[in-house]
Amino acid sequence: MKIARERKSSVLASNAIHHRVDSLTGIVTLAAILGANVFDNAAWLDPVGGLLISLMVIKAGVDNTKASLCELADQSIDGDIKAAVRKQTQRALANVGEGHEAELREVSGIKSGQNYLIDLEMAVPGAWTVESVRELEDGVRAQVGGRVRGVRRVRVRFVPRDAPGRDRFDDFIPGSVHVEADPEEPKESQVDGSGHGSGNDHGSGNGSSCNGSAHRGRQQDRHRH
Repeated sequence: MKIARERKSSVLASNAIHHRVDSLTGIVTLAAILGANVFDNAAWLDPVGGLLISLMVIKAGVDNTKASLCELADQSIDGDIKAAVRKQTQRALANVGEGHEAELREVSGIKSGQNYLIDLEMAVPGAWTVESVRELEDGVRAQVGGRVRGVRRVRVRFVPRDAPGRDRFDDFIPGSVHVEADPEEPKESQVDGSGHGSGNDHGSGNGSSCNGSAHRGRQQDRHRH
C-alpha cells in the first residue's frame, strides 16, 4: 500500500487491498477451524467466520469502488497534495530573481485519474513586465512538476498584489450577460427563386429579339421580289 500511495496508482492500491483481504480471511478461517476442533459445541464458529469474511470483502469492495468513482468524477486534490504544491512553489519563488515580491494566494486543482491538474493564484507587483511573469511561471511549473509526483499541469493566474481578493467564481460568465443570436442568413430557396426568375426574364427577352429579327428578314425578301 505504501508504494501505491507513492505512485498514486489505484491499480496497485486495489491489488494491495486484495492481498490484505486474503490474509485476513485466512486468519479468520484458521481461527474458526481451530476453535471448532478445540471447543465442544462450537459449530457456530463456522457461520460467524463466514460472516466476518463476507463483511471484510464487502468493505474492501465498497472502499475501492468509492475511490474509483471519485477519480472518474475528477475530485478535488487532497490536503497533502496542496501542502506539497505550496511547499515547492515557495521554493521556486526563492530560486527565481525578484521572486520574493510574489505572493502565493491560493492552491487548487482536480485529480483526473492518476494525474493532478493544479491551479495557482499568485499576486505580483503591477509594474512587472510580461517577461518577468513568464520567467516566474516557468520556474514554478518546473519545480512543482519535478518534485510533486503525479502533477501533469500547472496553470498560474497572476493578479495585482495591491488588488483585493477575487471572487472564486469570477471565471464564469455572469447571469446578467445576455447572449444574442446571430442574424439569420438568407434561405437557399429564396436565392434559388431569384436566380430562376432572372433566367426566365433573360430567356423571354432573347426569344422576342429572335422573333423580331426573323419578321424583318421576311419583309426585306418581299420587297426584293
